[in-house]
Amino acid sequence: MKNQLQKIVDQIVPFLVLGISIALIIAVLIMLSYVVIWGIIIGAVLWLIFWIKNFFSPPASTKKQSKGRIIEHDKHK
Repeated sequence: MKNQLQKIVDQIVPFLVLGISIALIIAVLIMLSYVVIWGIIIGAVLWLIFWIKNFFSPPASTKKQSKGRIIEHDKHK
């Protein structure tokens, strides 16, 4: 009787390990998908806010810098 019970336990353990590992993989994928979905939602909201801000108040034009003189010295040659 004890020998048969040991045989059954030895046969069940690999299936239990496989089942637990598959369940963990599925759980991790579900959690990762939630993170990705929230990242997409937050990114889309931030992009929409930035787009609306630029649409109603375009960025100020940059001033052209006046060119200065370049004075070369032969001292360091």
